[in-house]
Amino acid sequence: MQDKDTKPEIYRDEQVREAIRELFSYQDFLAGMKAFVPFQLNKLILEEVDLVETAHDFQKNVIRPFLKAVKKSTISHLSYTGLENLKPDESYLFISNHRDIVLDSAFLNMVLLENDMQTSQVAIGDNLVVNRLTELIFRINKSFVVKRTGNPREIYRHALLLSDYIYKTIDQKKDSIWIAQREGRAKDGNDRTQVALLKMLSLNNKSKDLRSYFRNLKIVPVSISYEFDPCAYLKTKEFLEKQSNPEYKKSFHQDAEHLLLGIKGHKGNVHFHFEKPLDKRLSILDEVDTVKGKLKLLASVIDKSIHQNYKLFPVNYYAHDALNDTDKHQNHYTGQAKESLNQFFNILIEMLPEEWQEEGRQFMLKIYAYPLKNALSYTE
Repeated sequence: MQDKDTKPEIYRDEQVREAIRELFSYQDFLAGMKAFVPFQLNKLILEEVDLVETAHDFQKNVIRPFLKAVKKSTISHLSYTGLENLKPDESYLFISNHRDIVLDSAFLNMVLLENDMQTSQVAIGDNLVVNRLTELIFRINKSFVVKRTGNPREIYRHALLLSDYIYKTIDQKKDSIWIAQREGRAKDGNDRTQVALLKMLSLNNKSKDLRSYFRNLKIVPVSISYEFDPCAYLKTKEFLEKQSNPEYKKSFHQDAEHLLLGIKGHKGNVHFHFEKPLDKRLSILDEVDTVKGKLKLLASVIDKSIHQNYKLFPVNYYAHDALNDTDKHQNHYTGQAKESLNQFFNILIEMLPEEWQEEGRQFMLKIYAYPLKNALSYTE
């Protein structure tokens, strides 16, 4: 597996060819594809795999058909806005909210690919790369590993390498990069950019001019909106497990369960919004004297951009009202929609142990209410 103490990097084309041959030599992988992928699609992928020479080939001829099958079976409508804000010959740092372990970056790249734009490299946590098989799947698809485990010295050394790699990749126009605004998904739906992420990005800054440094990174906030979260029940159960047992820690098997359910579960409508690059808005950083203050302010700028560009659905309005015991937004979920949403939440809550159901209901409502709450926070 990738040595996480070395410089982060994606596979070169010659490595992609070798990795694909290795990947398709694993019987577990072939058996998983056969069980998970529709017969005709599986047949198509096996026919196309010998023609794959590059990461672009892999994304176009293997990943895109797979995502189209996922879209057809689990998404009512996939939409996007804001691509006019991007130039095909530029490299950007896409910073988005994080809802799904795999599909956030996968569908973002599919949107770029289908609009004749270069796909982005993808930053993934080392918790997802626990064996050779998972490493191959992610890294063939232009992913590099972010070290999250180890002692403080190891993590800091890796952060320096990571900061340098991301900056040079963007500044030298080698590729765009996608990275989540925080470590892990926002389990309760409250999307907030971690200042620690921005601090990591700034470690490569050799001057005192933080504004120019981040301007060169060409940050593009991306808002990702799922009408329904297939993992909402699992996220709620995980929260309640941690409340009951502070030592509780999710296993790789449970990560895999979230990953697979996120792919196969019903998502309703899904929307991506690409904001304009932040470079022209970064002069606001000059209003603050300290580095810490500048990073906090930048986090708030990214958050505002993400929050104000959500695509909101009836379930968001219903959950917000139910959580606050009001009918303020009932015009967004009238009649049959209200009954359907009430039943939707009841079915999920009743799957929990009875003693957890009340707290579980509050948490699950938050998952869906927070996008609306955050969007409203700039107008109320």
